[in-house]
Amino acid sequence: MQAPDLLPIEEQLFTLSMESLRLFADQHQDERFHGFGIDCDAEMGIFLLSFDSKAALADSAREDADRFHGGAARPSQLTSNMGDWKYHGFNLDQAHWDPGWEPFREAIEAYLTDEAMEEEPANLYIEQLMRCACRVLVRIERSGMLECTKMDPGFTTLVMDHGEVHQEATLRLKTMRIES
Repeated sequence: MQAPDLLPIEEQLFTLSMESLRLFADQHQDERFHGFGIDCDAEMGIFLLSFDSKAALADSAREDADRFHGGAARPSQLTSNMGDWKYHGFNLDQAHWDPGWEPFREAIEAYLTDEAMEEEPANLYIEQLMRCACRVLVRIERSGMLECTKMDPGFTTLVMDHGEVHQEATLRLKTMRIES
C-alpha cells in the first residue's frame, strides 16, 4: 500500500483548522486563553484542536488536589496534557470538520494499520505527519488567526502525539519553526 501524500494532508488540515479557529473565536470572544495545541493520534489520523484558559487550568489543579488528597499534578503536567484542556478537540463538534477530514483520516489509518506495514516505515510516516501538524501550527501562528482570541501573557502553543514526551514535541515544533 502506498503512503498517503503529505502535501494534500497538510493543506486540508490547515484549511479546516483555520475555519475551526474562526468559528471558535467567534463563539468565545469573552474568554482568555493560555494555550492552543494540536493533540494528535497520528497513527489513526486524528488531529484535535484544543484551547485552555488559566481559569480552567486552576480548576483542573484543584480537582486533581481533591482527587489525589493534596497530591496535585504540577501545572506543567496539566498544560501539556491537552486531553484535560477545557476545549479539547473542539473541532470535532463543528459541522465542517468530519466531511472535510474523514477521507484523509481513513487513508492515514488504513496505511498505518495495514497488516503488512512494518514498524520502521510506519514510525517514519508518523514522524512526517507530526512534522506536517507542526507546519500547520506555524502557518496558523503566522496567519494571525490566534490573535482573534484573547491570549494571556505567556500564551503557548504545542503539537503533541499520544504517548509522546513533552520535550520531544517541543523540540520538533522548535525545529519546524526554524525550518519554516
